[in-house]
Amino acid sequence: MGKAEIVRDLRQRTGSIELPSKEFWSAPNFPSGVARGIIVELLGNARTEWLLKLLSLHPAHYILWCECESESHVNPAAIHQRGVRLERIKFVNTAGDLQQPLRLALESQHYPFIIAPNRFKEIKVFQRLHLLAEKSKSTLFLLGDGSFSQAWPISLQLEINYSDHGFEIRVQRQKHGGQQ
Repeated sequence: MGKAEIVRDLRQRTGSIELPSKEFWSAPNFPSGVARGIIVELLGNARTEWLLKLLSLHPAHYILWCECESESHVNPAAIHQRGVRLERIKFVNTAGDLQQPLRLALESQHYPFIIAPNRFKEIKVFQRLHLLAEKSKSTLFLLGDGSFSQAWPISLQLEINYSDHGFEIRVQRQKHGGQQ
């Protein structure tokens, strides 16, 4: 009897319920995939290009893209050129705190993909966003600058850079296994 069967048998005997398994998004140059309902932090010079490639692999899903007014970096023409239809994207440009628009988007359960800059420092903010992402099964991509956050609610941290062979991905943290 394998480990999985032993665990299943013990759960049945103790009356424990079976935890739902994670669903995964397929991702370019990342065979394990990206779990749904988590926070993902992306760093590196190819993070946006990789993210656009991931979004183009899932053309049926809506996207919320949040930015701060003072740091607008998104170019809709470039997004369209990379195969992501602009009709799928709701752009939100805010002068203040990103917490409210992110919270509302996660609570709506309308956007499987949510993208925002990582401007958060407090662990409580990450905890709130993590719980909302998990409940909504939305994947929240935080675009970081400089170094990775130490916040434990971030489930996946990737540094993505260009190389001669395409995307070079370095995993800093990965809490959920990949697809079987």
